[in-house]
Amino acid sequence: MSTPTSTVTEDNKPEVEQIEIWKCKETDCKAWVRKEFVTEALPTCPLCKNPMVRSYKHVPVTAKKGNKKFLVGKKRF
Repeated sequence: MSTPTSTVTEDNKPEVEQIEIWKCKETDCKAWVRKEFVTEALPTCPLCKNPMVRSYKHVPVTAKKGNKKFLVGKKRF
């Protein structure tokens, strides 16, 4: 009797999008941050404090939930 295995076929591959990221230069560190969340011109790694480099990553497409707007510094009522 064989056990079921999960294999990815052409039909059930998740839809992916390419995003721009900053990733840690250190090969042992797996940290990365989306470009839109970085505030410095040349960021440092939040985990190991080494420099980061620009790169790209393929991530699954997610559906955006709602039309929320975040207000910085103001209370929501």
